[in-house]
Amino acid sequence: SGPFKASGRDTDGRFDLFVMDVPYAAGPPLHTHTAQEDSFYVVSGVLTLQLGDDIIELGAGDFASAAPGVAHTFTSARAEQTARMVNLMTPGIGFDQYIQQLNGASADEPGFMEKLNQEFGVEMVGPTLSQTLSLA
Repeated sequence: SGPFKASGRDTDGRFDLFVMDVPYAAGPPLHTHTAQEDSFYVVSGVLTLQLGDDIIELGAGDFASAAPGVAHTFTSARAEQTARMVNLMTPGIGFDQYIQQLNGASADEPGFMEKLNQEFGVEMVGPTLSQTLSLA
């Protein structure tokens, strides 16, 4: 069934919902969303989350949220485990399409990332959390 449980295309733009496993030292660069609140609920493991300048650890049952414009990123900082989280983004803009295009064949084309980030209201503003924490 994959990580995408609901897309803004299916929810009349109310939310995007993903369930994802975050392996050790994986995760996106520090970024912001123009219009979306990005919320994280940890199902298992420990998710290390950067919200603005703060770095926090979330265990199973913990929740955190990044308002639009707040820089954030995440990783699993523990080599022995993968973190599993539910990611809720509101409103729903079909963010599953962003992830699919990010992983697609055209991701290496010049200008592709800038266009994709602009289309989905994402701005990269810093390094990955694994780089910040010198994990890898």
